[in-house]
Amino acid sequence: MSTDRDVTRSVRSWLREDRHEDADRVLDSVLDQLDTTPQRRAGWLARRIPLMNNNIVRFGIAAAAVVLAVVLGITLLGPNVGGELEPTATPTPSAAVSPKALPVAENVALSPGAYSLGAGFPVGITFEVPAGWVSCSSGPVEQGACQSASNQVPGVGVAFTIIDNVVADPCGTNGALLDPPVGPSVDDLVTAISNLEGFEATAAMDVNVDGFDGRRFTMTAPGDAGACELKTWATEDRTNGVGAGEVHEMRILDVGGVRVVISGVYFPSSVSEEQLSALQQVIASIQIEP
Repeated sequence: MSTDRDVTRSVRSWLREDRHEDADRVLDSVLDQLDTTPQRRAGWLARRIPLMNNNIVRFGIAAAAVVLAVVLGITLLGPNVGGELEPTATPTPSAAVSPKALPVAENVALSPGAYSLGAGFPVGITFEVPAGWVSCSSGPVEQGACQSASNQVPGVGVAFTIIDNVVADPCGTNGALLDPPVGPSVDDLVTAISNLEGFEATAAMDVNVDGFDGRRFTMTAPGDAGACELKTWATEDRTNGVGAGEVHEMRILDVGGVRVVISGVYFPSSVSEEQLSALQQVIASIQIEP
């Protein structure tokens, strides 16, 4: 009948791939049985139940064959229909790019990217450097990066320093330091720098840099120092000098017992908004590991 042929055609269409051959043979076998099996006469029990129409019986058996074929097809195919099973590749995590070591030297061109302070600094610090910057380190405990100056116009920079003491007189010719020296706390150093004669300092405020607490304030050198060569503070290697009107946005932190000074440095008479924005981005990128 047309119903048998329609069912057969539908099943074989679904099982048209070579991998369905086993299920197709099952369907053929079932349909052959439908055509060749003789119909028995109804007995005593059967006469008390209305006989089912032969077409319905044939259709029911054909439907059962469809179900069996589907089950076999799914078993044969597995989860990867239309192809061989392929092993699932385990994703390989991308290797993190390690920061480059900041050269402990002056005027070494830096490619844009992440840098860590070079050898000799007692705290691990990393930060991001934009294009057009150079290293401006004076030694292991006084490292930094600056925007390359052009046409003799100073740029901006960030300095990382371990300060041991402060000068007694910024204009003194002998560079004498405070005696007794500055105490070991953050507030001791804030007070000593804020009291430098001729310098201006804002009130210190609490600050936190990458989880480490400290104090923040701005120190500005005198705009006209005359013939004086201004001095400020000393590390274990040298005494620092500044130019007239030079600004230091200072953050003094206690990093696991080590007093670390981070300074954003610029000259307000020549700095642009773009330069200040770049400097703030560098400072915002700082990460610290004690």
